[in-house]
Amino acid sequence: MRYIDHIGKIILDKAQVNTLIYKNPIVLFLINDRAIEGEKASTNKNHQFIYLLEPSPNFKLQSPLLLGMYNGVFGSMSSSMEFEDFVPEQILESPLSNQLALYLVQELMLSAEGNQSHLENMIVTMGDYLLKRYHMQETLNCKLRMGLSPFQVNKVQHYVRAHIDRPVSTLELAKVVDLSMHHFIRVFKKTTGETPHQFVTRIKLEEAKKMLIATDESVIQVGLGIGCENASHFSQLFKSNFGIPPLKFRKAFQDCMQVA
Repeated sequence: MRYIDHIGKIILDKAQVNTLIYKNPIVLFLINDRAIEGEKASTNKNHQFIYLLEPSPNFKLQSPLLLGMYNGVFGSMSSSMEFEDFVPEQILESPLSNQLALYLVQELMLSAEGNQSHLENMIVTMGDYLLKRYHMQETLNCKLRMGLSPFQVNKVQHYVRAHIDRPVSTLELAKVVDLSMHHFIRVFKKTTGETPHQFVTRIKLEEAKKMLIATDESVIQVGLGIGCENASHFSQLFKSNFGIPPLKFRKAFQDCMQVA
């Protein structure tokens, strides 16, 4: 099923989104506004590409949907486009989505302002792919029964982030919410759609992505910072989840900011 038909409008100012989204309820955004550690913020190195997309005639949305990449992380936003409301969406992270986004941003920054016609098919493909992934998660959520409360899930997430620099076992997480390990594994998968191991790995790799983008720490330091045994282990884990080695990911992201 095709979700996106064509680009409805190219947005130059995010403030326009809230007034125009009723016409085109799907928005694709590719935004970076984070300076690399040790460098002064530079508008020339940041980018903001926003597109209102026209859905296919046979696809209907109950409410507007804004999906894309913000500071190297895939997620969703509210129609006000306030970045503090950005919500990471794990389902949108895949090797294909990362490679599409990095390539598309680089091409957009090389293109003259307003001259993006040759990239329209890729922009539509990117929006269509993210929407399909998001719809998959919505379908999965309908099938899952809540086993843990939002408070318990947040408690587990906080524990993982507090111990991001070392391995975190499933038994530890079960103890955080006072459950037996067997019961915890069962209800955790029902609640999140992920195993505890997948959940921990995702959070660690999200943090690694942020470190690669926003700091000048070496790949070895980043890997050790999320509890990997060595650079080889980290590179293999990163590539298997994002389809690109960490060093190439950092270089591709930095190249995107430098072409302007």
